[in-house]
Amino acid sequence: MGPKAEVIIELKNLTKKFKIVTAVNNLNLEIYKGEILGFLGPNGAGKTTTMKLIASLLHPTEGEIFVRENGKLQKLTSHNKDYLLDNIGFLIENPEFYKDRTPRQLLTLFAKLKGYPRDKIEDRVEEIIHMVGLSQWIDQKLGTFSKGMRQKIGILSALVHDPVILVLDEPQTGLDPKARREIRDLLLQLKNQGKTIFLSSHLLYEIAEIADRVAIISHGILVACDTLENLEAQAKSSQIQVELLNINDIKNTGIKIDKLIRSFLTDPIRYNKDSKVFELPFDGDPEKQYEILQILVENKMKIIDFTVSKADLLESLYLQHISQSDKTYKEFQKKAIKVEKII
Repeated sequence: MGPKAEVIIELKNLTKKFKIVTAVNNLNLEIYKGEILGFLGPNGAGKTTTMKLIASLLHPTEGEIFVRENGKLQKLTSHNKDYLLDNIGFLIENPEFYKDRTPRQLLTLFAKLKGYPRDKIEDRVEEIIHMVGLSQWIDQKLGTFSKGMRQKIGILSALVHDPVILVLDEPQTGLDPKARREIRDLLLQLKNQGKTIFLSSHLLYEIAEIADRVAIISHGILVACDTLENLEAQAKSSQIQVELLNINDIKNTGIKIDKLIRSFLTDPIRYNKDSKVFELPFDGDPEKQYEILQILVENKMKIIDFTVSKADLLESLYLQHISQSDKTYKEFQKKAIKVEKII
């Protein structure tokens, strides 16, 4: 997103405390129009709490939430929440539906509750059911649906009133690979339609594939928020994955290759037996990436595939930020205990 990207939701110093637990701590975050923002963090980090605050299912202890409506950001309050949240679709945690109802009945109800024009509801329900390939199931009872099918209906329940923003909490968790791919494709389709998607997930490889930016939260604190490329540049950490026609090529000339590219690497070359690729850690500099690959080719390495994996990169960056956050949090707790003892 460029510097002129339009902010569609803004969180300012957002804090939520539950007695002695601070679930969200002074969170400042901007969500841009037309982007997919991946919201990452370990269990208990504050992701779901943040989404519930946006949905007004919880009230902040401190801080403010702003939603763009009629061309300007307006502060979300108990008085205007219905008006400001009309253009947002929410899927918070796992959806549960009456098993004896059908998708047509359920989605029609949600459309009515959200004020969608009544004369257009029937066509709208059939349109979005078709988007996820469930047209033949539109009048089947939800009790007969698989988890993946129910998850799709959950997303459609957030989408049926045609909102400009979707806030989705773990929409792909627990799904098989086929269902995850279908939902990933659906999210990209919605983005191409101009929707803004704020998406939490534990599936880093899925986020790496579709997110324009990622925000990482730990212990309620936002520890990183940027594009994957910018986070990579800041961390100076990346990895080239190389697959060879014959792994003995690098074994036979490994010492020579190691000497030639050692100055470009941040760690020794590793061989991943599961993926059967060589992993070459470097600092993400494109010039160094070019030099490394050129040396391999010049030394007659028969490369059949190479990539700088976004998923592996995001996992590495994620673990770095979470590890540092855990360390900082433990140090803070130690200081707090010392102060308590003194008092």
